[in-house]
Amino acid sequence: MGREAAATLDFEAVETAARRQALRFAARVVEQRLNADHSDFRGASQPCACGQQARYVDRRAKSFQSALGELRLERAYYYWRGLPRGFCPRDQQFGMEGGSLSPAVTRMIGTVGAAVSFQEGSELLRELAGVEVGTKQVERTAEQLGAQVAEDERQQAEAGREEPLPPTLYLGLDGTGIPMRREELQGRTGKQADGSARTREVKVCAIWSAESRDAEGLPRRDEGSVSYSAAIETAAAAIPTLKPQNLRSASSARRSVGASRQPHAQ
Repeated sequence: MGREAAATLDFEAVETAARRQALRFAARVVEQRLNADHSDFRGASQPCACGQQARYVDRRAKSFQSALGELRLERAYYYWRGLPRGFCPRDQQFGMEGGSLSPAVTRMIGTVGAAVSFQEGSELLRELAGVEVGTKQVERTAEQLGAQVAEDERQQAEAGREEPLPPTLYLGLDGTGIPMRREELQGRTGKQADGSARTREVKVCAIWSAESRDAEGLPRRDEGSVSYSAAIETAAAAIPTLKPQNLRSASSARRSVGASRQPHAQ
């Protein structure tokens, strides 16, 4: 590259092309390395989830979307006639069982799905990471992650039911409008010129304690004490979704509960 060529260089095009080629090369290296490794063959049979012995059939290829791009991986496949489909130990090992997304891409989808619409999330993945995931797949994956998070929160709430509560709990509630699909807004009035709605209000609840004090003696939110919950509900319906057993315990113990419009302690 001469001095004159550098002066007229479209550097954005160069760095974008270089990243694309580097990821493509890395994907082929990883793909070849994994396909050459047959350690996922674990004998002529393997126990399946139903308790039966699934037999080894052959090695089967499947395409997965990864942070490096598309990978076509060959995996040992086991099957028992009583199951609708077989399983691949490598898919289980890599956290890709039942899907076609790598853990890194799934995490990316969770990040964009929590910040923007599914369509915008798909576009951001393509633009920023070079990962091609369609809008519907972003939607399905984000909703699956949301269900997993909700179940994890439920289990944590159940596990912490017997934990002692501080003398004072603070409850915060706020709301904001979020864009919705047209079919979710049918029959709802809104602020548009024709009376239609483009958004629905989501309520965000928080509960926390503030037993510690700052240098001036003012209450300070206790680290790790805040819990959040959000739902497209009225305030009356949204509040009980936030660890209701804690609120009931606080009420039955006649402990004081402070109220704040914003879910942050001052």
